[in-house]
Amino acid sequence: MTSARTATALLMTLLSTCGSRPAPSLAPRPDTALTFAFWNVENLFDAEDDPANPGDDEYLPATGWTADRYARKRDHLAEVVATLAPHVIGFAEVENRRVLDDLFADARLAPLGFSVAHVESPDKRGIDVALAYRAPLALRGDDPVRLHPIDKPGEQPTRGVLEVRLEADGQPLFVLVNHWPSRGGDRDGAFRRIAGARVREVVDAIVAQEATAGREADVLIVGDLNDDPWDASVVEALGAVRSRNATLNRTNVRSLFNPTWSLLAEPDVGTLYYNPEWTWNVFDQAIVTRGMLDDRGFAYVDGSLARHASDAMRDRYGRPRWFRAGRNGEWTEGYSDHFPIHGRLALRAP
Repeated sequence: MTSARTATALLMTLLSTCGSRPAPSLAPRPDTALTFAFWNVENLFDAEDDPANPGDDEYLPATGWTADRYARKRDHLAEVVATLAPHVIGFAEVENRRVLDDLFADARLAPLGFSVAHVESPDKRGIDVALAYRAPLALRGDDPVRLHPIDKPGEQPTRGVLEVRLEADGQPLFVLVNHWPSRGGDRDGAFRRIAGARVREVVDAIVAQEATAGREADVLIVGDLNDDPWDASVVEALGAVRSRNATLNRTNVRSLFNPTWSLLAEPDVGTLYYNPEWTWNVFDQAIVTRGMLDDRGFAYVDGSLARHASDAMRDRYGRPRWFRAGRNGEWTEGYSDHFPIHGRLALRAP
């Protein structure tokens, strides 16, 4: 009887002890938090003549674009990028790979360990789009950086769609960086609708490819679209809508979610001030596929999209303080004529 009671007590003690110890292999890992950003940095040219690029003739010492001014411009850009500390950031209006290498050599940015993805575009002004990324993100696959051309019959080709295939913890992330044709040379928006349709083709191809692997595609689209979220190039040609619920639940699974609408919650706020129309616009946008709204792989953190507009980046009217010479020849040495946008991603633990 005594031995039976002893055995029972011992068994109860063992069960109690085992139950109080969590099983490490079953404990869920926390999500990884990442920051993404996009910035049109307004004509980031070096100060040396490139004979193969007539578009840089406006940005040479003879026109006031000196090595010192180029250094000040980089200093201002590095200040902002260091403040945002993104894990992935898209750029518009960079002349070449060199200007980004110079930028990320800044003492505030070098320790972060950025890598750059860039392909020369056929743009007549000689400006490109590019992407910079850092750990835990890395390139994925054998052909991770691609430039998809955007052509319109009878027109000079514009900046292409830069596709960069990344991964972290084995999970794929596709980033598409854009700079669609400007309104000055495309007043009726036809070329921008072509650009929107081209991005749609790229997205559809990625979605189809990921479906063969049994995954919803995690695609992040960023860029200066030179159109607002309600314009036809974005809503119709690209298929980006305002409603997260519609993207998740409507039968047309091709819908993309455009969280950029949240930047329009306040009146007279935007990412740039378009002087010919004397109005704010939100041309700088971030758009995601429905795969970025589920609980697998990468996910957009709802409500996280914002513009970054510090006091130093604003002029006395609150508009972006650009870096350029005015009509009177006097230089304003600010940052850019666009404010950057930024948001958060969560990498779901497998």
